[in-house]
Amino acid sequence: MTETTIELAQRVPAPRERAWAAWTEQSQLARWWWHRVPGTVIEADARVGGGYRFESVDAGFGVTGEYLEVVPMERLVLTWRWIDDGVVAEAVDTVTVRFAEDGDGTLVTVEHVTHAAGAADYELGWRDTIVHLDAALAP
Repeated sequence: MTETTIELAQRVPAPRERAWAAWTEQSQLARWWWHRVPGTVIEADARVGGGYRFESVDAGFGVTGEYLEVVPMERLVLTWRWIDDGVVAEAVDTVTVRFAEDGDGTLVTVEHVTHAAGAADYELGWRDTIVHLDAALAP
């Protein structure tokens, strides 16, 4: 299967420290990641070797993985395994999130490398998810 790279960038109205916290602190992640999906549970241990699991049993989907690289205020690299009706996919993707100062805000760039045939669905999901990050960090 062909490898596909999805890349999206979103400028958020917050300093890099707040944008970083929104991606690495469990309580902050819960404010925007699938926060409107019923029954979503957010677990995150944002350190190299730490794991994460964002899942809605009610909706029947989620994602889980491991943090491979954690460079504070700059970059997160993590594995990405989709969960469908409680079953974790065998396919392992890689997601890189970068944080760069952008005036009085932060440019957050997400790069998702996947072999999945559903790359278009992932891109749509990322677009929807990252919009909620912007709203959660708005002044």
